[in-house]
Amino acid sequence: MKKMILAGTLTVSLLTTGFSFNAQAQENLAVPTALADQNLFAATSENQQQIHSYEDLYKMMLISKLAFAEDDLTISANKNNNSFTLKVSLEMIKKSYDEDQNLYYEGKEAFYQYYEELKKTFGDSIQVKFIKSGDSFKAEIYAEGKWHQVTNEEVQGVIMLMNRADFDLKSGGYFKDSIGHWAESYIQFLYQMGIVNGTTDTTFNPNGQVTRGQLAGMIFRATGLDKDADYEGPATYTDLQNFWGAKEVAILQDYGLIDIFDGSKFEPNKPVTREEMAYVTASLLVAQGLDPEAVGMTNTFTDQNQMREETIKPIGLLQQLELIGGENGKFNPKGNLTRAQFSKIMTLSLFVITEE
Repeated sequence: MKKMILAGTLTVSLLTTGFSFNAQAQENLAVPTALADQNLFAATSENQQQIHSYEDLYKMMLISKLAFAEDDLTISANKNNNSFTLKVSLEMIKKSYDEDQNLYYEGKEAFYQYYEELKKTFGDSIQVKFIKSGDSFKAEIYAEGKWHQVTNEEVQGVIMLMNRADFDLKSGGYFKDSIGHWAESYIQFLYQMGIVNGTTDTTFNPNGQVTRGQLAGMIFRATGLDKDADYEGPATYTDLQNFWGAKEVAILQDYGLIDIFDGSKFEPNKPVTREEMAYVTASLLVAQGLDPEAVGMTNTFTDQNQMREETIKPIGLLQQLELIGGENGKFNPKGNLTRAQFSKIMTLSLFVITEE
């Protein structure tokens, strides 16, 4: 008999990290203004966290980017000179008031009062460049058609305006081979949540294939289960004697999350297929309380004849949740999965779980 995972386990483990997409407390936010004592930036409040490390700042902004629409906040990184540029649209700030997010430190009335002057000074977007300087950084802001150097104290207002990573960052995770990669924000989010690790301290190998063993490890860490407290005996697979994740696989098997691997061997080093990933991810979502009937499991991919029968509905569930896509109407179920692709799917899956 399969065990039932407690719905909400992951939600609790995520929320207790202090992660917040909204970060709505007004005293924790500030915005640059050309009107405060002739300075470009409003002063930050005493209880704001000051960011001094270039690498921590970069990681924080990668995570924060996930809270914004694609064009509202962009990050352009330059690997060669260790710098990156943030660009946040004034329209996003205006839109935030319709959603009661209080992104402007001086409040809605002041923002609209000075909107035209802000637009004249900054254009349609506020742009700030951060340049690595030792362990810290230097900052420049683009205003009135050119770049101006500003102090780190002055730029803290912009940092807090854009920051949505309201928790203490883990050390490490500055993966040099992922800088500028399309999946970098998803990778950093999962690293901070303790779900993925790098291949080394400074590399992630985003385009490398995900193995069955890696998938099991990442899915297990996403469940919030404990490999010692929840372990009740070895899995039925016969090839896990020397595998680092033998306990994790055994627990996942007990909970019915990896039933797609139904042979006598688990083959932990074998690349996982897209349909296997979909089955396991859908199983995690359902185990955490998602109602598949309410969402729907209609699978419209045209290559269903290449899918294992038991994966058709799980793939349909992820499709209806818009967690996966295909190419030319096909899902390519037997294809392999990169670490970057899975990072995006896993991150979006966690957002679905925390919304339930």
